[in-house]
Amino acid sequence: MVFAMACAGPLAAAITPPGLELISTSNCTACHAASAASGAWLFPKPGPRLTEVASHARPAWLTQFLTSPQAAKPGTTMPDLLRGDTAKAEALTHFLLSTQPPANPPLLPDKAAAARGESLYHRIGCVACHAPQNGTAPPAGSVPLPPMEEKWTFDGLRRFLLDPLATRPSGRMPAMGLTDKESSDIAHYLLRGTRVPAAVEVAIYRNRIRSLEDFDTTEIERTAPAPALTLEGSLSERGSALRFTTWLTIPTTGPYTFYLNASTASRLAIDGEWIMGMDSWETRGIAENHLRRLDAGPHEIKVDFIRRGQETPSLAIEWEGPGIPRAPIPAALLTSTREPVPPAPAFTPDPAKAAAGRTLYASLNCAACHESTPAIPAPPSLESLAAHSNQGCLAETPAAPLPDYQFDGAQRQAIRESLSTFTKPNLPPPTPEEHLASTLSTFRCLQCHVRDGQGGVPADRSGFFTSNGDDLGEEGRLPPRLDGSGDKLRPEWIRQVLTEGAAVRPYLNTRMPQFGPANIGHLPDLLTTIDRNAVPVKPTSDSPEIQRAAGRLLTGTDGLSCIACHRFNRQPAHSLQVLDLTTTTQRLNEDWFRRFLRDPNPFNPGTRMPALWPGGHSLIPAVLEGDTDRQHAALWTYLADGTSAKFPEGLSRQNMELIVGGDPVVYRGKLWEAGFRAIATGYPGAVNAAFDAGEMRLALVWRGRFLNVSPHWSSQGMGSIHPLGTDEVILPHGAPFAILTHPEAPWPTTSSKATGMRFGGYQLDASKRPILLYGFNGLNIEDTLTPASPADPPSLHRTLKFTGPPPAGLHLRLATGSLSPAGPGQWRLNNSLTLKLPDATNALLRGKGAQQELLVPILSTSPLEIEYVW
Repeated sequence: MVFAMACAGPLAAAITPPGLELISTSNCTACHAASAASGAWLFPKPGPRLTEVASHARPAWLTQFLTSPQAAKPGTTMPDLLRGDTAKAEALTHFLLSTQPPANPPLLPDKAAAARGESLYHRIGCVACHAPQNGTAPPAGSVPLPPMEEKWTFDGLRRFLLDPLATRPSGRMPAMGLTDKESSDIAHYLLRGTRVPAAVEVAIYRNRIRSLEDFDTTEIERTAPAPALTLEGSLSERGSALRFTTWLTIPTTGPYTFYLNASTASRLAIDGEWIMGMDSWETRGIAENHLRRLDAGPHEIKVDFIRRGQETPSLAIEWEGPGIPRAPIPAALLTSTREPVPPAPAFTPDPAKAAAGRTLYASLNCAACHESTPAIPAPPSLESLAAHSNQGCLAETPAAPLPDYQFDGAQRQAIRESLSTFTKPNLPPPTPEEHLASTLSTFRCLQCHVRDGQGGVPADRSGFFTSNGDDLGEEGRLPPRLDGSGDKLRPEWIRQVLTEGAAVRPYLNTRMPQFGPANIGHLPDLLTTIDRNAVPVKPTSDSPEIQRAAGRLLTGTDGLSCIACHRFNRQPAHSLQVLDLTTTTQRLNEDWFRRFLRDPNPFNPGTRMPALWPGGHSLIPAVLEGDTDRQHAALWTYLADGTSAKFPEGLSRQNMELIVGGDPVVYRGKLWEAGFRAIATGYPGAVNAAFDAGEMRLALVWRGRFLNVSPHWSSQGMGSIHPLGTDEVILPHGAPFAILTHPEAPWPTTSSKATGMRFGGYQLDASKRPILLYGFNGLNIEDTLTPASPADPPSLHRTLKFTGPPPAGLHLRLATGSLSPAGPGQWRLNNSLTLKLPDATNALLRGKGAQQELLVPILSTSPLEIEYVW
């Protein structure tokens, strides 16, 4: 089982039998139809969708996996269908890869991104199921990973991590709420062993470097391949510091002279020894040479370069030696690794093999698992298997072409017992407790959570569950208990947490996985059915105005000082920074809230929440005559105003809210989701937008209140500035403009600057609205946002003006996510914002699920008008 029973209880009595789990995970009902009664006990695990397998899997690995699934990926639920027949596996590979565009070539891993990905992988919850990748011994029960660089392409893995359910709808691999950048970082980390032929690897630094020695201690922003030991393209940007690393193959043993010429501080090392430029920090440039005898074979070369001043940067590295006149070192002699990496073999589907594979795919009924289509001819029903449980797939050695799941004797016996029990006539449906136990087991919920004394983070994984808050103890690093969750939480809030990624514990580094509504959408009602113990709330005669005033007083420093520990409307508390009080009534049932306030410890043993009404008596008798029920009602009414609630006393000193009146308000600085160079504008009409000047993209729009910028002046809070309003919509990360060779070409993952974009600042128009100025390969762009009038519904009107001819194939990426048509020229984004375009825009919607993209071709210099409507 996924979890061990720690004590007896309702959940322990409802543990799913191992045989039933095997029937589900093996997807037996894909071929053997189950009755409605039997099916109610199962959570089938369909095979992954193969529509994009060409962009995910490498051909050699796919052939290896089809030849022998367990050898290629131990623990897989894919049965052995081919019994080691490599020819058939190759035919299936050619067929599967013939129906889709070829995958992108392998990508040299970005070491800086991989370092960030390593941190993410080990702290957001990946190691709740998978083994750590940092040398720690694999904990028991870890879901194995295949040799990642052998199986995955970079772009395929990145897209899979963003939305696993699009490929694997069973939900066993959940989404982790990753951003584009986070999914890229983890993909770089998991594919860090990928070997790609490259002449040079260059590390790019953005932080200030104060001496050449700082190269070894300064954080690298990214690494990338380079064609030679020269400055090219973005490598020559002002403010950059670069480290080139390569291996030079010396053709003949003998004396070699190396020449280093640079416009600013630079140095060169051979085989780990710096031989030129060690004193160049104080000079305007360097021109040195060095003679050294080198043996034939590979030698490591490193070059550090600092970009300073206004002049055009230059770097030239030359050599001369036996039979070699002075000249730049040829790229053909350079490799980024000591041992040269051969080019990856190109794969071209063979039509004859693809045709044979198509026939084989049909004859093996692969579509039954991977496309959920009925097997032909129809195999016996699940109910009929009980009488033949020693045959077919349950035989000790299943005969070809039957699938061989390689069950051991205990597993076969467990399946036989479950078939005997769960295919009987008049089988009752699972009780709510049994249904819950099966759900929690299927999706490994008790790997992190505790319920009925079962589950919880195992000791050998506990160290990876961390907090980013101070002094919060176990509550600050471990996921919450599930005991009584259906009594505590409103069903709609449970649904938001489970299917929409809602979260209120920012101090937890571990994220709540998203398994998909189709898989766990029944849990809110199920938990409510099992747990809910509604208690009538005692009414009071106090008016709402009196209650709000009393609740505000109790919350502040003149009352119970709740804000000493709890955040309030995203404003920091005085100490612990636990749950935001303005989310209280959105999440909790009022009767549970009142019971909890009277005595928190039984609900969460060991909690740091104090008993502020000990024995049912108030500690603040001056408020509402010390009546506990009236005070609880006052708190509820006050907190029910949510983000509109007036700040409690004692918190205003921390508030530096920018209030928008009749004129727009512009803030420049670091902002959530808009980066270090954000330009945020609050417009009259309570609509707001933030532009990321680093990527030259519209990053964020929201409505309501604008910003509290007090963290801008706090070193501890720097970076925590977040919109104060509601309905935030995050727009695509990365380059907003790109040249596509054809409509289905993948959007580039490189930065905006790498694609040729340049930022030119902004100007204020007569109404004090910023006009953002930037360009793309000679095309100048003016980008202006205007609040619509009248503002019902709230909306922003965006105008893009172009000067200069647009390059052929130029496209603007307006949105990514789940997009559905909402009328002519209209699309609804993630069910939260409507984008409206002129009918003649020829917008292109591509992709599927949560990975759709809305693109607009830029064909002329005519202005582009866009509306964002909530």
